[in-house]
Amino acid sequence: MMSLWLGASLLCVIALGFVFWPLLWQRKAVTAAALVTEVNARLDENIRLFREHIGELDTQLADGRIDQVQYDQLKLEQERTLLEDEASVRASLPSAAGKFGLKTLFVVAVAVVAGAWLLYQHLGSSADVEVRQAQELKQQLDAEDIKAGRNPDPVRTREVNRLIEARLADVPDHLQYWFFLARNYMELNEFDKAVGAYQQVLERDKESPMVMAELAQAMFLRDGRKTNPAINDLVAKVLKAEPDNTMALGMAGIDAFSKKDYINAIKHWERVVKLVGAESPAGQSLASGIEHAATLFFNDGGTLEQLEASRKGRQIGVMVKLADGVEVGQDQVVFVYARAYQGAKMPLAIDRVKVSELPRVVLLNESMAMTPAMSLAAFDKIELVARVSSDGTAAAKTGDWEGSLGPVDLTASAPVVDITIDRQVK
Repeated sequence: MMSLWLGASLLCVIALGFVFWPLLWQRKAVTAAALVTEVNARLDENIRLFREHIGELDTQLADGRIDQVQYDQLKLEQERTLLEDEASVRASLPSAAGKFGLKTLFVVAVAVVAGAWLLYQHLGSSADVEVRQAQELKQQLDAEDIKAGRNPDPVRTREVNRLIEARLADVPDHLQYWFFLARNYMELNEFDKAVGAYQQVLERDKESPMVMAELAQAMFLRDGRKTNPAINDLVAKVLKAEPDNTMALGMAGIDAFSKKDYINAIKHWERVVKLVGAESPAGQSLASGIEHAATLFFNDGGTLEQLEASRKGRQIGVMVKLADGVEVGQDQVVFVYARAYQGAKMPLAIDRVKVSELPRVVLLNESMAMTPAMSLAAFDKIELVARVSSDGTAAAKTGDWEGSLGPVDLTASAPVVDITIDRQVK
């Protein structure tokens, strides 16, 4: 908080500078004008009196009441008095004006500082600054503990939570504070409170896959590492929005494993390993889970062939052949791929053969996807394309020959479908 008040003080000084600078110049201008006016008025009055006195002396000299020596002496005294009065006027006016100006500036300074303080109390957020500083200090000290091989002190997390909860009493719709609170409770293994905080976040951000995934994990841990329909519903929503969400994939694998659906457990966990990397801590941990699931699958009578086939996921065979009259070189490349029907043009699965190998069946499966999120598993209806490339690249160009078939319903299609390459790309 010290940095906050130092910064506020500096800003007040700057603000006062902006206020005082024009006031000082204005005060100088007003004082100068007033000084000239009043000095001139007093000097005019003194000169008038001086002339009256000199006139009286002239009369007395003419009447013989005073001689020339007395006249000269009295006239000199009047001239001195005139000069002294002028000096007195010029010395007194700046002092009075200065006192008045300093008082004004002091009042303005107090008003600016008091107004700024009252405005900050109404609109400011010193409590937010305190929360942020406490959170940053916690993260710094936690990192130092971990680096030194110590467990982070939970007292720091509880203190941050206390500040956040106090702030939420004033701003109950602050989504980020609810999210911080939920994660801090997860860190403290207080899963029931974490679930409540995540639910508050989800009420305010109903479509966030990340929040739904973390809520599902908190519910899973709260319930003794057991899945239930509510958790599975959250996981399904996450995977629909983000097929590569590793937390949801892991939870889906756990649910499948608990139901002895070892094939799907392996598929979900292998996908996570592919996303996070086999050498990562999560990848290494899941590798042992995959091995254990495979062992149980074999113990239940499963075969290696079944396991390998299931790992490929959805698949479809495409019998590709050339129509009569199509003139292409035997060494030209034929690209065979599936894409979403009336959707994105990115291939869901792709393979390549040579013209010399036709006719032949090309097997397309999930493992041939360019990205895990865009595979045959993501779409029920697809379009199949086979194209002879004139230059060996996958992009269609004028002069290529191709054939296509669609829509093909993967949920009801025959295991092998036919495509004839019979038209030239214009």
